Amino acid sequence: MRNPYSKNPFSKNSESGTALVAGMALTAVMVGAAALYLLVSHNGYEMSKRELDAARAQLASEEGLHLVMAELKTGVDSDGNGVGTIEFTGPDGRIARATATDLGGNLYRLISVGTVPRAALGTQVLAELIPSLGLSFPARAAITANGPVTTRGNIEIDGRNWDSSGATVVGPGVFGISSSQGINNTGSSSVGGNGIAPLDPPDPASLEENASWADGIDDDGDGMVDEEAFDGIDNDGDGAIDEDTNDYPSSPDVFFKLSEGTLKSAAQAAGTYFATESALNAWIAANGGQIPGGVLVFIDFQTWQPADFGNQFNDPPSVIIHHRPAGDALIKNLHGAFKGLLITDFVERINGDSSILGSLMSFSDEAYGNAYGNGNAEVRYSSSVLGSLPPVFPTTQVRVLSWSRAASQ
Repeated sequence: MRNPYSKNPFSKNSESGTALVAGMALTAVMVGAAALYLLVSHNGYEMSKRELDAARAQLASEEGLHLVMAELKTGVDSDGNGVGTIEFTGPDGRIARATATDLGGNLYRLISVGTVPRAALGTQVLAELIPSLGLSFPARAAITANGPVTTRGNIEIDGRNWDSSGATVVGPGVFGISSSQGINNTGSSSVGGNGIAPLDPPDPASLEENASWADGIDDDGDGMVDEEAFDGIDNDGDGAIDEDTNDYPSSPDVFFKLSEGTLKSAAQAAGTYFATESALNAWIAANGGQIPGGVLVFIDFQTWQPADFGNQFNDPPSVIIHHRPAGDALIKNLHGAFKGLLITDFVERINGDSSILGSLMSFSDEAYGNAYGNGNAEVRYSSSVLGSLPPVFPTTQVRVLSWSRAASQ
């Protein structure tokens, strides 16, 4: 009879088999987990690669858009494919292909596709091309003023039409002075215009006192005549602005039919905006002591004194705007030569060595600070100069109206 307390000769083998099975199961689980980890890691890696490639494709697509916009703005064919067609390959192999289709009315459809090995992304944009805006100044006179004007010293103000060099009279021109109030001729100052040479005292035909900005015409056909202020606002609610005006313009922007602040913004963008006199004088000094040609300058401090343009005419003509919302900008003790359009609130003392060729306009309606002349200065009207004023913005602008994307992988 077998001893019940004796060991089973098979128990050790049975335990070993169980351990082996458990080990194999654990190994299988670990192998499966490792395989799953590798699969997940691989999928994550692939997803990261796809995301990276999608970002590279988007970058290429946007590069293509910017390049084709640059061609539209400048009119320059940058890659020999014709203006409005771009094919660009980046250093990492990304490719951008972009085209611009003219839809008429300055509208363009821009399509740009960025391509990399694992992704492609297309972008479609509807854009408006805004041509550079040139300033047009329909001068009433060599000097146009909202306030009263006093001429002093030996200043000569001539509204006859001079050529762009200021050497020859080429036409009868305009008034010498046009003021919304009175004109007082003192000293030995002389004024001419409308084909009349400067005289002391001036011929009345060369002056326009108490000038009206109303024309007595129903310009907008609404049954009312000259019913609007010249202020950049639709005063009569007909959807049009300043189309039937009755008074002096309220600001330089309004006069040029621009949104308020446009001239200032344009100068800021061009680096020709000055909030302090020291900054303005430093800029002029850096240009050899001369006002540069072909620029729009916006001066935003109260008093520029002395105002020295330099001893030679700038070429091409420039525009100087010295105006503040309070209407208190004063340009005083003018020296040197300036060709173009000078706009300010107040003018005092155009000195004997000063020569302005083009036109001058002042906005203040007060008597103080509107004294023109102090010596042998001269102000001469020139339609040729005023016809060559710089644009508000020197390059064509592109305005995006809509933007959409489509991706494929």
